Amino acid sequence: MRTSYTTLMQSKYFNPAFNSAIFDGPVRIYFAQFHEALALKIYFSVQQRLADQLAMAKEKAKASGANILVMVYPTEESFLLSFENMNAAIKGPLEVEKWNEDVVIGLRGPIEDENMDLLVDTLRLTMENWRPAEILRAVAPLEV
Repeated sequence: MRTSYTTLMQSKYFNPAFNSAIFDGPVRIYFAQFHEALALKIYFSVQQRLADQLAMAKEKAKASGANILVMVYPTEESFLLSFENMNAAIKGPLEVEKWNEDVVIGLRGPIEDENMDLLVDTLRLTMENWRPAEILRAVAPLEV
């Protein structure tokens, strides 16, 4: 499924504070303007540390139209509103959910530098294990 901006705006993952985005193939980082420095840091970390995985993810996205959405929530409260099924007692800095063919990685507010490795590792694992349905159908068509 190709997630349009309108579909995203109507989803539980959208926050009105998201007034900026960085797109690099299937990786889309949504953030409030005041988190631009963090969003750029995430973007450059992905470019530098995940070049091979990003190239593979771009091919998967081209075939399926699916994306990996990184949502930098402005506050913990806004994060919890989007991931209401989460146990609020869990205090990890991020959460990952599958949304249709897309994957959403939500950050519990701006992450600290010590959590950047966790985010990059999560993105790496997400890209390596990402299996949009359209790709699977193209590789292994349904038997009639």
